[in-house]
Amino acid sequence: MHNILIPIDPSDYTKTAYQYVLKIASHNEITVEGLAIIDNLNLAEAVSTFVPLPLGNEEHLQQEEILMKDAKKKARKEIKNFKKLCETNGLECNSKLMVGRPDFVIEEAGKYTDLVVIGMRNFFHFETSDSPEKTVSKIIHYSQAPVLMVPKEFKSVNKVLIAFDGSNPSVKAAREFAKIAWNKTYEITLLVSHSSRSQGDEMLEKLENYLTKHTNAKIERQYSDKNIISVYDDQFAGNVDLVVCGMHSQNILQKLFVGSFPEHLINANNVPVLVAQ
Repeated sequence: MHNILIPIDPSDYTKTAYQYVLKIASHNEITVEGLAIIDNLNLAEAVSTFVPLPLGNEEHLQQEEILMKDAKKKARKEIKNFKKLCETNGLECNSKLMVGRPDFVIEEAGKYTDLVVIGMRNFFHFETSDSPEKTVSKIIHYSQAPVLMVPKEFKSVNKVLIAFDGSNPSVKAAREFAKIAWNKTYEITLLVSHSSRSQGDEMLEKLENYLTKHTNAKIERQYSDKNIISVYDDQFAGNVDLVVCGMHSQNILQKLFVGSFPEHLINANNVPVLVAQ
């Protein structure tokens, strides 16, 4: 059984997250928890736009109560849609509505799940603001569970890039990919960015041996001593359907190569990324 957490908001990103979860469910036994989170800090900031502080605290409390009531109504609607999706597709699920700082709420819930699936842009204010949040940028730094970050639009996954440096996070991400893979015949490129060719080739060989035991994928190795972001932008951007990588590097030297790679992909916001730390 694979336990998956989906933080729910009213955006198309969450709908896309559902589609990826259904793909995972097509070849894995899973249970899903839908977590609708109302960002109370963002809501408090929204109140200030309606009621300037000099007018007093009572007006603020009244306006905050109105916005919170509206946000909860919208959150419950999204939970209802989530439950209907699970029921229609025969998924075991449960759901919860929580109020708080989204990254803290998700961090705590993630301690008891195997995978978090979340949009690269987030709207946990439930329309008290038109501006998206990037809660996901905070989550990936300390989530105990691997995180599958998805862009706004769903795309079928055939070509996979695994950016690998031999560190525990990159190994964890690769292993998670092998577990949830719903297509055992992917075209996988294993990319190592390392200062030493011999060490890089050794890492590639170990990872290929592992993946060969878990998939029937066509696997290609690629070594580079260049910055991995540059290699990705030059050779892979727009040509892969999923990127798998670790959040942190093995040492300071390697961090120069891959430390900011997940953030680079979040900013691009055009390909799903499976990341672990």
